[in-house]
Amino acid sequence: MYLLQQLLTEGAATFPKRQAVLFKDRALTYRELEETSNRLAALLAAHGVRRGDRVGILMNKSVECIVALFAILKAGGAYVPLDPASPAPRLCSIINHCGIRLAIAAPDQLERVLLEAENGMKLEKAVVTAPAGALPYVEAIAWEELERQSSAPLPSLTCGASPAYILHTSGSTGFPKGVVISHLNALTFVDMATEFFAIGDGDRLANHAPLHFDLSIFDIFCAMKGGATVVLVPEALTAFPVRLAEFLLREEITVWNSVASVLTKLADQGALDRLTLPRLRLVHFSGDLMPVKYLKVLKRFMPAAAFYNIYGQTEANSSLFFRVPEELPEDAWKIPIGTPFPNFEVFAIDETGEVVTEPGREGELHVLSATVALGYWNDPVRTAAHFSPDPRVPSSHARVYRTGDVVRLDHQGNFVFAGRKDHMVKSKGFRVELDEIEVILNSHPGIRQAAVIAIPDELTGSRIVAYVSHAEGAVPEAADLIGLCGARLPKYMIPERIICRPTLPVTSNSKIDRKALEREFSP
Repeated sequence: MYLLQQLLTEGAATFPKRQAVLFKDRALTYRELEETSNRLAALLAAHGVRRGDRVGILMNKSVECIVALFAILKAGGAYVPLDPASPAPRLCSIINHCGIRLAIAAPDQLERVLLEAENGMKLEKAVVTAPAGALPYVEAIAWEELERQSSAPLPSLTCGASPAYILHTSGSTGFPKGVVISHLNALTFVDMATEFFAIGDGDRLANHAPLHFDLSIFDIFCAMKGGATVVLVPEALTAFPVRLAEFLLREEITVWNSVASVLTKLADQGALDRLTLPRLRLVHFSGDLMPVKYLKVLKRFMPAAAFYNIYGQTEANSSLFFRVPEELPEDAWKIPIGTPFPNFEVFAIDETGEVVTEPGREGELHVLSATVALGYWNDPVRTAAHFSPDPRVPSSHARVYRTGDVVRLDHQGNFVFAGRKDHMVKSKGFRVELDEIEVILNSHPGIRQAAVIAIPDELTGSRIVAYVSHAEGAVPEAADLIGLCGARLPKYMIPERIICRPTLPVTSNSKIDRKALEREFSP
């Protein structure tokens, strides 16, 4: 059975001198990445990593991150990326929940976690990527130990059904959910996406997403599959869209993949009128609503690029796509999430249990594919709630992922995102789709981003509050925005308050942090 790490091994055999990964002024060829990851895999095995072990990765974006994930896979383990921006107690809980006994870490990041953990953490050893003093509670293994290890590959002990990585997403209970993805799950998507988007040796894929975010799977493994170069985007550039635009031009990026909010910021503040990006041939956006006004700006300065709205979840990878037409109509409102990728079966089930087949009807989206995750780590109850038999043919033994997303069909057969089941609220007796309000606010020329939240209220069920960040040089009046909503929405959907700010908080994945906004109204 084919395994993820074999993508690199085959690349190293076919084009050993080709650049595999680049970060700032550091680069590794395919052969160098193969041999360095082999040495680290041998070191991990020497320190007790065995088939099925979970191994943490705790460091900021670097070449070592890429070496680490391939080494863990080669040692038979599953890599667990730990977000350096997360609070230490959250990281401690993930380490303990996953039973991580060894991690590959930057010493300063590790020390921060250890000081929080005292002696209550399962972590026993850590390969540290830089010189470090004594670390409390763990045995530190120097990165320099790699030089004493063999660069010969270890024998493969895993199979396609083995876990390859565990990515953590936010949970409604406040405890992160660990989504377990097998080699087969990931490779089904990687093989399809590499062929579908014709990723090849002339491509340079920008890796904007952090390692703990599922968008990184496309960037890293599709690059390896296609013999391309993955160019790691420094984290700091997200805050400086002008420098990000210059980075895309300087590094001759051909493929871009990120959440929509990063691209809207690039369109709004990237000073794109100073340059064009002729090498960029493919632009993916996902995760947030993409205001059409910004998409038109991007298309003007990325003349060779095909734009795709990509829909998916960590639990099933990207399953739907919509290719944006060359000409966007002036009244373009909401971009569809599209139709299924090859090898995916995606369907919606309405409240009566029937499959949605007619335009305008709504239902919850379900995904059936070999990409569907094994489940949530050590959480059988939550796994059973979201991964279930195919409701259309329960006796088939096929497992589907229930996304919790509500969609409707348009007249062209595309799915259109209507909102989250848990993001739809009742206000004054009416069902309110918060996303629909955001789309209206985002259409205003003076608005950069909008986020609408629902505040529980005993009398009305929910109070609707909108946060907006304004474009540079524009400070829209709340009354004008209320008027805009009043002209496009029913009265019960008009926000009770609109709060204007220069910026909105974002998560480490660059999505709007709605929970942070909701906390402002917590008692």
